[in-house]
Amino acid sequence: MAHSLRSKSKLRAKSVKRHGEFQPKEDARKERLAQKMKENLDKQIAEKAAADTAAGKEVAPVEDKMEDDSNKTVSTSGWRKSRHHIYKKNQKLKNKSKNKNKFTKF
Repeated sequence: MAHSLRSKSKLRAKSVKRHGEFQPKEDARKERLAQKMKENLDKQIAEKAAADTAAGKEVAPVEDKMEDDSNKTVSTSGWRKSRHHIYKKNQKLKNKSKNKNKFTKF
């Protein structure tokens, strides 16, 4: 009887192939792409510095902005951007303004 692609033996075999055969090739590819991107960035920075010096502008030293961003925290509080949450926000603000004009009489 044939095994389906979701059977444990097929999944285990695919996992072994994924980590044994394909992982080194994928890691090498990622390394090549990262190196190429770094070279391209260095080239762009050099071209911009050359253009700025040719125009007579002072060149500021380039800082690594990746390290500064790692210390920042991302705020997850507040209203979301989905239509449902925008509607809820508008309804809450509308009710708040209606209730502000009301007062109780004794």
